[in-house]
Amino acid sequence: MRAFTRLEEHTAGLTQVFEQARQRAAVQGAPVLASYALAIVELDLLELFCRVDQPDAESLFWRAADGGKSLFGWGVAAELSGAGGQRFAMVEQQWQQWLHSAVIHGPQPPALCGGFRFDHQVEASSAWQGFGDASMLLMTLLLIRDGDQCWLVCQQRIGPSDNADSRCEHVLNEWNGLMDRYLSPPVTLAPPQHTRDQCLPRACWESKIAHALDVLRDSPMKKVVLAREVISEYSHAISPGRTLVRLASNDPSAYLFAFRRQQSCFLGASPERLVKLHDGRLQTQALAGTIRRDPDPQQDAQLAQALMDCEKNRHEHALVVQIIQSGLAPWASQLQVPSTPAIQRLSRVQHLSTLIEGRLRPQAGLLQVVATLHPTPAVGGHERRQAMEHIRRFEGFDRGWYAAPLGWLDARGNGEFIVGLRSALVNGKHARLFAGCGIVHCSEPASEYEETCIKLAGMQLALQA
Repeated sequence: MRAFTRLEEHTAGLTQVFEQARQRAAVQGAPVLASYALAIVELDLLELFCRVDQPDAESLFWRAADGGKSLFGWGVAAELSGAGGQRFAMVEQQWQQWLHSAVIHGPQPPALCGGFRFDHQVEASSAWQGFGDASMLLMTLLLIRDGDQCWLVCQQRIGPSDNADSRCEHVLNEWNGLMDRYLSPPVTLAPPQHTRDQCLPRACWESKIAHALDVLRDSPMKKVVLAREVISEYSHAISPGRTLVRLASNDPSAYLFAFRRQQSCFLGASPERLVKLHDGRLQTQALAGTIRRDPDPQQDAQLAQALMDCEKNRHEHALVVQIIQSGLAPWASQLQVPSTPAIQRLSRVQHLSTLIEGRLRPQAGLLQVVATLHPTPAVGGHERRQAMEHIRRFEGFDRGWYAAPLGWLDARGNGEFIVGLRSALVNGKHARLFAGCGIVHCSEPASEYEETCIKLAGMQLALQA
């Protein structure tokens, strides 16, 4: 309980920050962001998510690839939202307004975590209730782990009539309850058994691919990404925490994420970074071109070489690199783009990958870059406008947050967003799984269907953990 004791020792400081925020709110006549950060003992944040997750919780988990920086959030103190085509700019504007009057104390700045819908023009499905066009959350308790260091950031929006002592007591009670659950013995449940699937028949989906190929031949569009949705049912409720643990074991090099909203949890293990910004240094990734893995190392290497030599996959990948590079030009300088892609290996598939780096230009911000890059050609297509119109007309379902930007940003301008791939929307004993393929002139419908099956397999296995 050392972490809890440390927080109790900071009660006076926490109350002082909240009171300072209340006084500032009284002057400006509007709520003020208050954050209080402190170093705590190391906690396993994935284990914490597993222990405390429950259907009615407001929580999230996010971990960078290869076991890097991780975040755990508990309890929503406030939300920044936006709608329509300006949703990224709306969140950015509100966030800067919050920061202008914020009261910030401690070694870590306040931060928002959340995501954006893939396409705000598609009618929202009831399955995605709570996952809005733009929803970036200020969590009451935000735990950050980077290497062997761990911090707790207590965050609130304090109004003119709020009581600082009451707000402090609320935060302490939330922390107390969280630690009680973390330190309690884990509940052991039998793994759920898969009972049935509901999805578009293979022939119907392949006909969509054939139609897309006809469109590609008769239009300037060079690529369109079409996805499949599989609705699976299990014998009893799925555990998002155990699913994440299985995903982490299967793909340690992937980004892990889970966002719990209104009885549902959107989770996954994405291979694709959208953009990372740290001290003005920007990194993004072009990821396109896929082939399966093989347990035999020699055969696996041959598959990787076949991927590198494949005209269709190299063409698809080069398109993505070219478009990302062009899109970043207004926002970044000193762009470094390798001339040849590398191989990124995951548990069941391997991809062509190109790391693109540069320096963010003055006055540019992370969400401006996110808005520029989304949707990447790897999840939308090219030309973007035509590809998005094709997806809206013919894909047949609401992607929600699938293939959309997910991540975090802090008061220092740093942050990281990924693309919500290899994912599922879990609600009780039901799960919606998603996988897509980039369709170019030389695509074959049967091969594209098989590729989606390979991409779905990792999540299907993890859901039965």
